[in-house]
Amino acid sequence: MSTVYGMHEIELRPEVDPAEYEEWFAEEVAGQPLLPGWQAHLLRGDRGRRAGKYLLVFEMDSDEDRDRYFTREDEESEELARYLAEHPDIATLWRRFRSFEAADVTTDYEVVF
Repeated sequence: MSTVYGMHEIELRPEVDPAEYEEWFAEEVAGQPLLPGWQAHLLRGDRGRRAGKYLLVFEMDSDEDRDRYFTREDEESEELARYLAEHPDIATLWRRFRSFEAADVTTDYEVVF
């Protein structure tokens, strides 16, 4: 069982102010678990091809923690639906994530060493 990182290359919608996105993330998301075994980190490109663009990193304790809520790529589980129904504040955060994004390219990485 090893840590999994879900890397999401985020393109903001044209009408979204990047400062507003960062402020929302800092105030509403940072430091709180979005799902049991999950943390989220927001990174902004400093150099290179994605300079100024965002990378949203979901840190999951294990692939089991990911698979519990997302059984396959882009497929939400019944357990996720139940959890979000029981935690409407977290459901609101997930919807808000999607309201900022125009595109989201994802890859999950499992720690090897």
